[in-house]
Amino acid sequence: MTNIKQYDVIILGAGPAGATATIAFQKSGLKIAVLEKELFPRDKICGDAVSSVVKRILRQIDSNLEEQLAQFEEKVYIEKAKLYSPNFQSLEIAFSKKGHCIKREVFDNWLFEIAKQNKDADIFQQVKVTHVNTTPEYAEAVLSDGTIFRAKVLIGCDGAHSIAAKQLANFKVDKLHYSGAVRQYYKNIKGLEGNALEVYFLNGYLPGYFWIFPLKNNEANVGFGMLSDTISKQKIDLKKSMYDIINRIPEVAERFINAEPMEEVKGFGLPLGSKKYSISGNRFMLCGDAASLIDPFSGEGIETAMESGKFAAEQVLKCINANDFSDSILTSYDERVYKKMWNNFHNHYLLQKVLGNKVWLINLLIRFGNIPWVKRKIPKVFY
Repeated sequence: MTNIKQYDVIILGAGPAGATATIAFQKSGLKIAVLEKELFPRDKICGDAVSSVVKRILRQIDSNLEEQLAQFEEKVYIEKAKLYSPNFQSLEIAFSKKGHCIKREVFDNWLFEIAKQNKDADIFQQVKVTHVNTTPEYAEAVLSDGTIFRAKVLIGCDGAHSIAAKQLANFKVDKLHYSGAVRQYYKNIKGLEGNALEVYFLNGYLPGYFWIFPLKNNEANVGFGMLSDTISKQKIDLKKSMYDIINRIPEVAERFINAEPMEEVKGFGLPLGSKKYSISGNRFMLCGDAASLIDPFSGEGIETAMESGKFAAEQVLKCINANDFSDSILTSYDERVYKKMWNNFHNHYLLQKVLGNKVWLINLLIRFGNIPWVKRKIPKVFY
């Protein structure tokens, strides 16, 4: 006999998007099923930068959440970014609002623990969803053991390899709008500033950038990323490239003389927000990485994941009131997401395309950016 579990909402994934949606549903009284393939706490390969926008999203859901983040000890405050040109001239950009760097394993688990406080949410960890489907009457997710979850609507927050995006929205990887990256944690990097993001545009490793982001206890998130189309065409080995950057570029290698790697190099993919998609349909919505909502220039995806999760929860409440979960009403979710995010995505994509591998242009812009009156007018790139 088939085991069918009935809910109001199915949320695939308990990362920042799924957890935020679950938190946003806390006072709704809706019965929520959260289906998560991993067991928390779990690592998520990322740059670990948590922008100041996250505080605003938490405050909009519940002002107490912003205060809880302020009291959360597993973070460092980020006050500026230091951009390095191929000739190693630097440009320092101060942020008007402080962000944070927090290991994703730690931050995601913090958010997950808050989501668990929703008494109307049943959270199922270490479950494998093999199939998702929608009909005019319901949405459903089928597990590998044959269990079926059915609900009024499904919210896909299941990451870059989202089954919801593939099976419900027919997403396919577009290498022109996708990046690959590698990350490795280090400790004792020489000259590490505890409040600054370091981004390096290096000759021979463009288009792309190398980063050093500070963490607690004199640790750092170190990584390198490039557009997937470039990786494919030039047959680039990202792990080897990062090794070469750290060991063979004198200005970088000098920083790593006494540094100690804390793990093996790990790779990940980033579906970029440089292309618009249909991120909803009959009885479903996609959020975060599943909806390709990663900033095309900075690679930041936490704030957009959380914002889209919040938007999706708010859209569900509207649908409940209207008793309508059709694609025509859910289109307003797409419109809201792109109204909020598309200008930044598009502008940052154009910036990425203009800079490309133009060493001379990056050198020129960094030098020009250091002119005081220009520096004051530089738009915020990361925050």
